[in-house]
Amino acid sequence: MARKLISAEGLLCGGSSGAAMSVAVHAAKSLKPGQKCVVVLPDGVRNYMTKFLSDTWMVERGYMDLSSEMSSKHWWWNQTVRSLKLCIPLTLLPSVTCQEAIELMSAEGIDQVPVVDASGMVLGMVSLGNLMSKILARLIDAGTPVSKAAYDQFKKVTLDTTLGKLSTILEHGHFALVVAEQMQVAGTASIRKEVVIGIVTNIDLLRYITKREKRGDLSSLKEKEPSD
Repeated sequence: MARKLISAEGLLCGGSSGAAMSVAVHAAKSLKPGQKCVVVLPDGVRNYMTKFLSDTWMVERGYMDLSSEMSSKHWWWNQTVRSLKLCIPLTLLPSVTCQEAIELMSAEGIDQVPVVDASGMVLGMVSLGNLMSKILARLIDAGTPVSKAAYDQFKKVTLDTTLGKLSTILEHGHFALVVAEQMQVAGTASIRKEVVIGIVTNIDLLRYITKREKRGDLSSLKEKEPSD
């Protein structure tokens, strides 16, 4: 509603103003002839410049769908993460030390590794960057278990997530974790858990796009233009 007020009325209002107007529009439907409804717009747009004013922010959180518009510009927009054919990633148990994690990432040429429990459930992520910053700040040392250094602020996608949505996620992050839901049964009880099946980065997306375009193998993804 705040975006509508900005575009239609030129009122540079914030999210609280949009919420107030939304409620007022609903309440106004029950007004009797001659009655008026006054709406106070309590905030401005200044604190929302990188939030709902951004189409990318809106798409990433599912508030806006640009698939029809963007798919006409980008042949890959509606393709899914499944198309990238990602490899199953290496994972670490919580007891692995930070030193061992650093050596593993160095040997494998990777920047981040998921931390999982014994059943494969995702607990967090460790990266060379966050390990370095914590070690330099003396928050951890080489012998600290990675469970103490792992962070859980990262984006998740599934194999059915579109590459268009993935691209908006990767605009603000270095990677996204590809997860799948798994049913685990123990006797008469069963639980659903989230397991990691891949890590996708900007490089994976760019490699897929450029390889297909270089090869000219787009006939199955979009209609060929008519010849003259």
